Amino acid sequence: MDTIEGIRPGIEGRLERVVEGNLLTHHVGGKGTFATPAMIGLMELTSHRSVERLLPEGHTTVGYEVHVRHLAPTAPGRAIVVSSRLTEVKGNKLYFEVECREGDTLLGSGIHKRAIVPATF
Repeated sequence: MDTIEGIRPGIEGRLERVVEGNLLTHHVGGKGTFATPAMIGLMELTSHRSVERLLPEGHTTVGYEVHVRHLAPTAPGRAIVVSSRLTEVKGNKLYFEVECREGDTLLGSGIHKRAIVPATF
């Protein structure tokens, strides 16, 4: 697949959430804490949504690689912001820098890769 018009480095995504429900892990005791798989899932969702409107009809993106570090905990009820920035496009491959913050605190960061594929894959 050739590069799709409009999908270029610099596209940014942003998602705000409150840490609650299925975003928590409880094996650490107490009221729980923000779960790493939940953080990664939100990073993937933010990346996908940032380019979704630019995709050709009948196409979507799927994640195929994640390199993320979960750097700090956050408690239930806290507001977080997940952001993504498209850094590179190679054919149907999209490379994103992703991060998650609670205020000024960096909770997690890394690289996420997605591929543009037919939605009927």
